[in-house]
Amino acid sequence: MTEHLDEVTKKVIKTLDDDQTIISITDIIEQKVRKEAELRQFEAQLTELLNKKFFLEKEIKIHEFIISAVRDEITPQAFIQGLIKAEMKLED
Repeated sequence: MTEHLDEVTKKVIKTLDDDQTIISITDIIEQKVRKEAELRQFEAQLTELLNKKFFLEKEIKIHEFIISAVRDEITPQAFIQGLIKAEMKLED
C-alpha cells in the first residue's frame, strides 16, 4: 500500500492537447520550498524597511521641530519640553 502511494505521489500526469506531460511531485515540492524561502526573504526585507521608515519619520519630525524652534526663537527649556511632547504624541 505504501509503495502504491509513493508511486502515485511521484508523478502527476497532465494532458495538454494530444501531448502528455509528466510533472514530478518532487519538482512541485521543491518549487514550493523555494517560494517559501523567497517569501521569508521578502518578509525580512519588509521588516527592515519598515524599521528604517519608522526612524526616518522620527528624524523628520525632530528636524521639523528644530526648524520651528529656530523660527520661533524658543528657550532651550521650552525646546526640550516641546521635544518630549512631540515624542509622546508619536507614541500614541
